[in-house]
Amino acid sequence: MTVALLIDFDEVERQGLIDWKDIIELTEKALADLGVYGEQVNHPRRRLHCPSLTRISLHAGAAMPYGLLGMMIHSELPIVSAEGKALLTQVVKGRGDYVYVLYDAGTAALAAIIRRRRDQRGVDYRTAATSAVGTRRLMREDSRSLALFGSSHQARSHLHALSRVMDLKRVRVFSPNPEHRKSFCREMETALSLAMEPVESPSDALAAADVVLEASNTTVPVFPGRMLQPGMHVTSIAGSNRELAAQQGVVRKGVDEETIKRSDRIFVNVKEQTRQDRQGEIFQAVSRGYLSWERIGEIGDLLARKSGGRKNAAQITFYNNNAGIGVVDVSLAAHIYRLAKERGLGREL
Repeated sequence: MTVALLIDFDEVERQGLIDWKDIIELTEKALADLGVYGEQVNHPRRRLHCPSLTRISLHAGAAMPYGLLGMMIHSELPIVSAEGKALLTQVVKGRGDYVYVLYDAGTAALAAIIRRRRDQRGVDYRTAATSAVGTRRLMREDSRSLALFGSSHQARSHLHALSRVMDLKRVRVFSPNPEHRKSFCREMETALSLAMEPVESPSDALAAADVVLEASNTTVPVFPGRMLQPGMHVTSIAGSNRELAAQQGVVRKGVDEETIKRSDRIFVNVKEQTRQDRQGEIFQAVSRGYLSWERIGEIGDLLARKSGGRKNAAQITFYNNNAGIGVVDVSLAAHIYRLAKERGLGREL
């Protein structure tokens, strides 16, 4: 009989058992499974926004290489408007912990409950690893320079992940607060031994960049798409959902209309998620008629080799890592479960 465990994710992390290489590898496998099995291993994220504006997010999936399925749930209080006016960045006033629930895929028995505390400086493995996998598949093979928009925990996590999948030689960072971007560059230069440069404008960040990454809490486009050059790849993590828009009147966007129009290849995590949530730049582009659903690829299909990616070095490619993916979340939890069992961590329920 399976004995269920209660596991502290943070304890596994404190013991130095989590490695970016492993996380990126399991994410790549999970996304390939998504391309092969679709709704058998992943359902689009669902959110409930209560009248007080706090929301819960539910991510369900199956990690078949581990023989586990389950879900991840978390909550936050996001604010994107004040006194009827849109804020330039999303402010999260409260966060609830991540809770993962895993079941044995062979017996249906409860296998584990895993708790991870939410911290503004915590590493976001799930989002950053997904972005890294998608970026690696869509950027030019000779990509060496990065334009990074953001200087908080998402930017930090993403830089760790991207440094594992591309040979970074230079990173230019822009965010609205000069002191934030300067201190971020000092921190990451020490942590990763990278050439980091805080810059004064989006155009300075984009100069000679091979890869462009939006990894921030923005609600508005962070650079003008007209400045993109042939051969660039863009990854954006900005995502919105219709409940947030209905409550607060703001649809978050990380890139502008011109970026969508100029992109030769466009990918999202799951198109149904984009339709369900009426997400920002992609849903708007389709609604306005300058983009069709047929032109949009899914990252799982790319990993499963069911669709092609970049066709030549001159194309501009765009990947909207637009929502957490249940199959990735459950695969990460399954990995933590395996590590905990191997080291005798956790306690029996």
